[in-house]
Amino acid sequence: MGTLLATEQQAGRLHIDPALVILSAEGLPSGEYDRIATAFGTKVRHGYAANECTFLSYSCHHGWLHVNSDWAILEPVDADHQPVPPGERSHTALLTNLANRTQPILRYDLGDAVQLRPAPCPCGNPLPAIHVQGRTADLLTFPARGGEPVTIAPLALSLALERLSGVELFQIVQTTPTNLGIRLHTTYGADPHQVWQAVHTELTRLLTDHKLDHVTVTHAGEPPQQTSGGKYRTVTPLT
Repeated sequence: MGTLLATEQQAGRLHIDPALVILSAEGLPSGEYDRIATAFGTKVRHGYAANECTFLSYSCHHGWLHVNSDWAILEPVDADHQPVPPGERSHTALLTNLANRTQPILRYDLGDAVQLRPAPCPCGNPLPAIHVQGRTADLLTFPARGGEPVTIAPLALSLALERLSGVELFQIVQTTPTNLGIRLHTTYGADPHQVWQAVHTELTRLLTDHKLDHVTVTHAGEPPQQTSGGKYRTVTPLT
């Protein structure tokens, strides 16, 4: 919803002047937060939460999410539910809600991969700081040539495209075991053909680096879509 409102504001069809924009569960590329801030001329903050704990975290101006650890405990763990050191990507995260006394929630598996900041956050907030790197269910798995299947985290794919100029929004959809369909929306004034060529080249390079040169990258021919719940999924694995 945030990106749609920003587009309307930039097109002159929306005229609002918010003092602050707060987003929740948008799942946008990092560059989109900057675009939304520019569109509305104000700061943008976002939070990471769950139905089991709606007050779990809140972002700072350095882009980190600070866990409200006086109300909740978030544990980054590996596949065996053992602690993961700060700075490393977890397999999942376990949530304990310290405030819910009606229905205790203890070490609930959220299914989200997170990374705990190893050093104090430069914003000065002493609470634990994390980056959320996507649900483990969003991991893309491809058949390898004569070997074990290869898994790629959604963050690797997203970062490959976020640094490209001309890309406003994108979605990567695994349509078959060996194909990625790309939904793409380019920035105003950009050449769609040139942007697509850059996207294709970057993703092909990444796949080749993972010895997946047999995986194809195709243009979906449609813009990025939101889910029925209004959320934006950057990467969608094969179902």
